[in-house]
Amino acid sequence: MPHFALVLEQSRKAKAARNVYDYLRGRLKDPKRLIAELQLEGMVGTEGIRVDPGDKYRVLNVRLHDEYLSPFFRTDMNLFQLLMIDEHTEMSVYRAEKGWLFVFEGLAPGPSPFGTNGFDMR
Repeated sequence: MPHFALVLEQSRKAKAARNVYDYLRGRLKDPKRLIAELQLEGMVGTEGIRVDPGDKYRVLNVRLHDEYLSPFFRTDMNLFQLLMIDEHTEMSVYRAEKGWLFVFEGLAPGPSPFGTNGFDMR
């Protein structure tokens, strides 16, 4: 199930998000690899780019979880999911009407149980 994070142009992370998108767009050699359009919960992303494994750290360095409570950031993920985004997550970046849309696939819905009984005994 895909999850999204929309960084609006007024956000503190807007410049970093734009730089990541522009960098990925500049490295794209074949324009046929662009994903034409994506609609998620009323938001439309255009000219999407799937992030290669070698460039995932660029998306991770944007640190989207810092904007979790910002009014200029929209997401369907909770803070736990934002913190658990790593290099094993499938990522795509799209241009949106008012910002940049990050799409993540392969995130866990919640924390995994741990300990001998499935929870912490502290």
